[in-house]
Amino acid sequence: MRNFSKGSGKAGDRKQSKRCGHTPYGFAYLDGQLVTDPKEHLIVRKILKLHQSGKSNQSIANELNNQEIPTRLKGKWQKSVIHSIIKRHKENNK
Repeated sequence: MRNFSKGSGKAGDRKQSKRCGHTPYGFAYLDGQLVTDPKEHLIVRKILKLHQSGKSNQSIANELNNQEIPTRLKGKWQKSVIHSIIKRHKENNK
């Protein structure tokens, strides 16, 4: 699901792409469109549920790390990433 490029990789191909920066966690590009990534979206829902129950960003990161749920790049969760995910969700649901 993460095969983003259809072009030759030349600079002219970038004009056809809708990507700008990194892909937000919980999403992927499919045929140039931003769509929900089913696997990551489950984790986003878990993060939002923990946040709604009153947990801090650090405690959510700790819980995901304790459950050995890796980030997209197989790293450890940080409170700043949790904050970004929650902020993005709030902005998209205004």
